[in-house]
Amino acid sequence: MTQYPRFPDLLPAAEFSLCLSRAFLAPTTGVTLAELRGPLLDDLRNLAETLPKLNTERLEALSQALAALTDTQQLMLGYSRLFLTPPAPAPLNLGAYLDGGLMSRSVPSMEALYHRHGLERDPAFRDLSDHLSLHLQWLAWVYSEAMEAREAATDASPAMTDAATMLHDFTLPAMAGVRRKVTQAAKYETTLPWRLLVELTHDQLTEDFARLKAALPSLALQQSRAPGQVKVTTGVESFEASEAPRETLTCRSCGEFFKSDPVMAEMRQRLTAACVSTDHLAICPHCQGRDAASHSLKPPGASLKAWQSATERNLP
Repeated sequence: MTQYPRFPDLLPAAEFSLCLSRAFLAPTTGVTLAELRGPLLDDLRNLAETLPKLNTERLEALSQALAALTDTQQLMLGYSRLFLTPPAPAPLNLGAYLDGGLMSRSVPSMEALYHRHGLERDPAFRDLSDHLSLHLQWLAWVYSEAMEAREAATDASPAMTDAATMLHDFTLPAMAGVRRKVTQAAKYETTLPWRLLVELTHDQLTEDFARLKAALPSLALQQSRAPGQVKVTTGVESFEASEAPRETLTCRSCGEFFKSDPVMAEMRQRLTAACVSTDHLAICPHCQGRDAASHSLKPPGASLKAWQSATERNLP
């Protein structure tokens, strides 16, 4: 019987990635301030026993930053200021940091890694394939694949090698840029929770990569970028300097007419140029600010595979 090496337990890292994936899709998934203060913080505290990067000081700082906000609207304002509003300092499309623009040269390589594990972007997901949230969901899935292989006494090396490749070649170089940008822009109280979540995500993924590399001594990474090294090019600069025109739209939630702000106008313009639907952006400020009480963050735990099966193994 073939004896395969015993790899580290990656399930806590998978749970972390899945929880943060939902948080970084806040405007789409309807995440509320109450959810981040309650279920998300609870999840992170539970994971702190196995993930040293989630130390008491960091979680307390995040708790205080969330406590300083008064409502979900402030939470979304901070998200918009960092990730959406021109001059958005830190868009969450990772290709912007790797290659300097939307639908960058890196995207087909990222998608090839998605497809290798039977994952496709869900048609309901209207952003691009290089969004940070998709990387985190993919990592959660591949980590769980590796753990299934370990429990079945089969070779987990292919899944772990692909995870290490994604982290080294794409996620970590881009996340270093996101982290630097949010640190430079964190002058508003509303942006502080998001800066802390970006820093925590970057540091945990860096730790994940170190564990994967240590477990794969024969891993031959031929990537041109070193982890943590990123070149922000004119694509991001043009995003920051956007002057996209406003439009009169019909809210797809309440049916009322409203005028888009520069944030929405820029996003619609860029997604349209990339042949991606912009229907999901047609939501008025009132509906954007509503609490979505029916949504809740739930620790995936041992049900991680079931969670993915429920979405037919698609990336939302």
